[in-house]
Amino acid sequence: MDLVAALVKHVTHDAFLRRDGYDLRRHRTALAASQFLSTDELRALQLARLRDIVAAAAGHPFYRRRFRACGFEPGDLRDFADLARLPLLTKDDIRDGLGATLADGYSRGEVVHKRTGGSTGVPVHVDIDRAAMSLKKAATERHNGWAGLFPGDRLAAVWGDTSAAQPLRARLRNAMTARAFYLDTLRFDPPHIEAFLAQVRAKRPRVLMGHAHSIFRLAEHVRDRGGKISFGGVITTAMVLSPTERRVIEEVFRAPVFDRYGCEELSIIASECEAHQGLHEFAEGVFVELAGERADLPRPLILTDLSNRAMPLIRYEIGDYGVAEAGACPCGRGLPRLREVSGREADFLFTPDRVPVFGISILDTFIIHIPGIKQAQIVQDRYDHLLLRVVREARFTDESLALLGRRVREVFGERMRHEVAFVERIEPTASGKYRFSVCRIDSGGGE
Repeated sequence: MDLVAALVKHVTHDAFLRRDGYDLRRHRTALAASQFLSTDELRALQLARLRDIVAAAAGHPFYRRRFRACGFEPGDLRDFADLARLPLLTKDDIRDGLGATLADGYSRGEVVHKRTGGSTGVPVHVDIDRAAMSLKKAATERHNGWAGLFPGDRLAAVWGDTSAAQPLRARLRNAMTARAFYLDTLRFDPPHIEAFLAQVRAKRPRVLMGHAHSIFRLAEHVRDRGGKISFGGVITTAMVLSPTERRVIEEVFRAPVFDRYGCEELSIIASECEAHQGLHEFAEGVFVELAGERADLPRPLILTDLSNRAMPLIRYEIGDYGVAEAGACPCGRGLPRLREVSGREADFLFTPDRVPVFGISILDTFIIHIPGIKQAQIVQDRYDHLLLRVVREARFTDESLALLGRRVREVFGERMRHEVAFVERIEPTASGKYRFSVCRIDSGGGE
């Protein structure tokens, strides 16, 4: 371990976390042990935490109303089956009711604000208390460790990078905590890719992490130029890899792929371990229900956050689908597993100069920040033309429309033409998935 890595691991990483109000130390110890509990022990732990968070939810105005409406008292929850007495929590519930206030005793200044477009392209704002975030950060560290990434290690990330726009203080903080550098998926052209690969060769990061399909495209770029790069592990998220894509990534980067499932609203949810036989749930912090009867088919995921007291998410209908994995994992962990998770789909789009832009990065970078957009989809039929399909709310104004146009020009350049179509809703695909970006440019790609 180099001196900087040792300094970050043993001193600055936790110092910055404590400065921000997070204490991971006791959670690290507890999570290291609880992952190897038996199924029965984990179920007992989950039930205790489920009863605790439901009792805490009675301190939030939204849940007081909800409990009264369905004749439910927190003490009624005696087993997991009793949870079904509560209605599902939708994104509209969060936007129109839950998100308007915090639980009794919490103020906006003491919570962490999260914004996401999620799996359905519907912007959602969630507030998380710092005690819950401490547990979530410790869980993320645990799951990172399964892929060989530990505090102090360098990380190469293929993500929507905003670091260039951050002040010097924030960049210094990254250097002394995450030690991450980025390939911006909004600038996914050969010059930026080569600059990123030069950093990889110079800095020798332990792990590569990022959007699954962007990492696959990066692997194709390296392979097609006759190169290979080694990592200790590759963590993929946001999209589902096909077996072929996974094989290409592992061959080019000479490292195993560790798939991961998470969201901004709850943070980490499930991750692949070194056995690569499904994704272990973060069972100590998230209770996962699978709706429907057919266990062999993908079913809607219903999630309950077991730690966030400031804005509890109980029976949250996130819009993703999963299949449970039965039996014990060879790794020895008792954490339940998901065989697969699927949700949103996103095509690569292109600038008029034919530079690829990853669709999910557009969603996460600017669509969710424009007031009044309930849901959105971008359809590209020519290299110089976009159709933006928007489900708008009452607070969508002329300024929202102008801001949308400015963001299109910022990402795609001044030559990109666009039109906006206001629609009632955006239908999912036949498989039930929501496609945020759709590329319909034919192989000729004419202007």
